[in-house]
Amino acid sequence: MEPKASDKDRRNPALDIIRKGSVITIITLISRPLGYIREAIQAYLFGATALVDAFIVAFNFPELIQTLFFSGATSAFLIPVCTKYLNEREEYSRIYSTFINISIILTLFVSLLFFVFSSTVVRMIAPGFTEPAKVITNNLFLIMIPVISFHTVLSVMKAFLNAKEHFAAPELSGILWNLFFIASAVLLGKELGIYSLAIGVSAGSLAQIIMQYPYLRKYGIRYHFTVDLKHPSVKTAQSLFTGALIATSIVPINSFVGRVIASYLPHGEVASLSYAFRIFILPFSLFAVPVYTVMFSKISKLFHDRDLQGIRAHIDSSIVLMCVTLIPATILLCTTGDLCVKVLYERGAFTPADTAMTNRALFGYGIGLIFYALSISFVRVFNAMHDMKTPALIGITSIALNAIIASVLMVPFRNFGIALATSIVSLYNFCFLYAILKSRTGYSIARGAMRDIIKSLLAGIILTMAIVGARRLLPGGLFVPLIISAFLTIVIYGIFFGSYYKKFLHRR
Repeated sequence: MEPKASDKDRRNPALDIIRKGSVITIITLISRPLGYIREAIQAYLFGATALVDAFIVAFNFPELIQTLFFSGATSAFLIPVCTKYLNEREEYSRIYSTFINISIILTLFVSLLFFVFSSTVVRMIAPGFTEPAKVITNNLFLIMIPVISFHTVLSVMKAFLNAKEHFAAPELSGILWNLFFIASAVLLGKELGIYSLAIGVSAGSLAQIIMQYPYLRKYGIRYHFTVDLKHPSVKTAQSLFTGALIATSIVPINSFVGRVIASYLPHGEVASLSYAFRIFILPFSLFAVPVYTVMFSKISKLFHDRDLQGIRAHIDSSIVLMCVTLIPATILLCTTGDLCVKVLYERGAFTPADTAMTNRALFGYGIGLIFYALSISFVRVFNAMHDMKTPALIGITSIALNAIIASVLMVPFRNFGIALATSIVSLYNFCFLYAILKSRTGYSIARGAMRDIIKSLLAGIILTMAIVGARRLLPGGLFVPLIISAFLTIVIYGIFFGSYYKKFLHRR
């Protein structure tokens, strides 16, 4: 008899993660290049200047607020809550509508407060800016305040779709957002200047919401004008919300704190951190996000079924998949980062000095890529098992640690020190989360998984020496060293993991 899909997935969780996560990867392969086109247009029009610093700070704050208090926490606690009602269509739509309406009411209230006290907010988030820069930052901030509501509503839609194991629509919306941003910059840039970027951000965020409706209807998820605060799902959500709020806010808070500290550095340092992070986040989005997104939904169901063996297998598979993909990605970022920055940004107002400054930050971020991914993934593991408090408590200590390290390292190393602080804190978070999970559940990385991790590290050492040697022997240029570095990565990791890749290619 042919085994059921669920039985296959339990025996081979890596195959299940790859099959479902590949949808996200494919969409990301389209979305991220658009993101770099967006950044390249921004760099071409405005360079790494005080105007871009103002836009980044003004955009990051509403983005930070909605991630901190709404969208990040929403994804963390709603998927475990949704899992219980997957097979009850009317109940599913009812709790969907309840959480949509709650999010609208709360975010509109918060947005109104920020609108009234915008000048105070700007003085807080950009203390090192000049007065003219603060005025521009304030205007940009006002234009982008609606992002708080738009992205929060989108996160609720995403959670209910992801719980149904549908991942495409929320990821596709990122493409639409990029298109709106690019169109606004190109069509309105000359007339409105830096304000064209803010208009593109808000218009694109609204378009993302509209895009979800056909997919929600396809899965029978209907919106009703109702707020059922007595529904059991609301009570469950309340018990999970505070921990989820704190745990998911750590990464954006640390990033935001780093950029506030960077506002005391010379002009362009904040922008360089943003440009570097955009490059750093590409391998993370391609390989880590699909893995932990699928893993989160899957472990939520396995926890509901009390399948501890299945949970352990999915964690092991996720760690191996990340190591096999993100360790070589780390090496490429650190050894060819300067070439990547030149290809993507060095044109127009973006100078070679901007390239060198951005590459320093990219190296600092790149060192901690694997730990950045693993720390977020382990937060999701705890969330899936309805434990929001543990990641929250560790995260609180990491905020203070990040601020201290960034402040200390900023003095001798400038933007590199701030980026490096992010990597150090990511390692700290992962180590503590792993240790606590092991002490509570007895989980430890399986012998086979550990063997694959060690193989990836060994392959990475060989790859590093090969790329550094090749760059010293090869003449200057951009594309030839990049192509050869990519070729060396494929060959070396193909030798070490050829059988691993074939195992998945030969299965459907």
